[in-house]
Amino acid sequence: MAAFLKKKKDISDTKDTEEKSRESQGVRSGLIGIFCNILLFVIKLIAGILGGHLSVMVDAFNNLTDMASSVVTLIGFKLSGKPADEKHPYGHGRMEYIAGQIVSFVIMIVGVTLLKSSIEKIIKPESVIFTVTALIILIVSIGIKLWMWWYNMHVGRKIGSETLIATAKDSRNDCIATSAVLVSMIIEALTGVKIDGWAGAGVAVFIIISGVLSCRDTMEPLLGAMPSKELVDNIRKIAFSEKDIIGVHDLMVHDYGPGRRYVSFHAEVPAHIGIMAAHDLVHRTENKIISETDCDVTIHIDPVENKDEETNRLKSLVSKIIFTIDKRLRIHDFRILEREPRKLISFDVEVPENVKVDGSDLGEQIRKAIRMWEPDVDAQITVDRLFVRLNS
Repeated sequence: MAAFLKKKKDISDTKDTEEKSRESQGVRSGLIGIFCNILLFVIKLIAGILGGHLSVMVDAFNNLTDMASSVVTLIGFKLSGKPADEKHPYGHGRMEYIAGQIVSFVIMIVGVTLLKSSIEKIIKPESVIFTVTALIILIVSIGIKLWMWWYNMHVGRKIGSETLIATAKDSRNDCIATSAVLVSMIIEALTGVKIDGWAGAGVAVFIIISGVLSCRDTMEPLLGAMPSKELVDNIRKIAFSEKDIIGVHDLMVHDYGPGRRYVSFHAEVPAHIGIMAAHDLVHRTENKIISETDCDVTIHIDPVENKDEETNRLKSLVSKIIFTIDKRLRIHDFRILEREPRKLISFDVEVPENVKVDGSDLGEQIRKAIRMWEPDVDAQITVDRLFVRLNS
């Protein structure tokens, strides 16, 4: 028991350390973003004022908007790192998703603003003045933003942060917008053709689409997205590594922010092993899953009779019936509730997400098939989907 508690404490300490490291990396990214965007704003604004480059000054204020996004990122990581309290027992991890939403909206606002000014330039074309100073500043700006894109994307993927990935996309968009200003300036200097407005409109549409996609990506965990197939497969693999766990179902994952995922599922275990052995089994399995997936886990024990001949015979019959209806269907929690005067069996039918069936129709179809083979058997059937249960 002491070894079990020590292992659980070690897992908790490791998790706390990882959360602090994650927060520190997010805060560092926010501070770097603030510094770089202030630097770009100042040099672009000075160059724009001294050289009379309106497009460069507009790009400068775009960097000021990016600085606001970096501030939001910084605040989001600080707030998401707050521990649980009485009003928020699952912590504040979702604040990071909210910060990502704000960044996505900022991206869309920038795109709409740029589209508006680009349309005005298309209607009333303006000459873009080409100077070496503006050329150098724009090239340096693109270089800095490319580095910021790489850095935020690298850290975002490393710590699994949609907020930093959204910030990285914002930096990429800035590279494209600044490149459009640069290319327009060069083309006009060489040919006299004014394409600044058209180039800006194209970039604006791209930025708006990018903002919408980022908004979708950060919205999904807030709404309760389906867990990844990799996570589900890993949990099942760990559970089935214990020889006495013979079935897993009703798996649910609740996401309260990065590093704050809560998992629950039912584990089928042979009834004959006893309650104490089953209790130790699920504790051991919970510990494995916590240490390997960074999720808190609760496992419900479902004892099943797998040594009774009549139970096994009827279960085999029902499995064959289910298989003839759809090969993708599975059953679990099979048991005989009553044996006299008529047999009453109970089981759940697991329906994969991509199989479209009506729960009551499927249940009645299975009952009729069972009665054809076993007239003295009645069935209680529950049709299960991931996260959705349809009683029949």
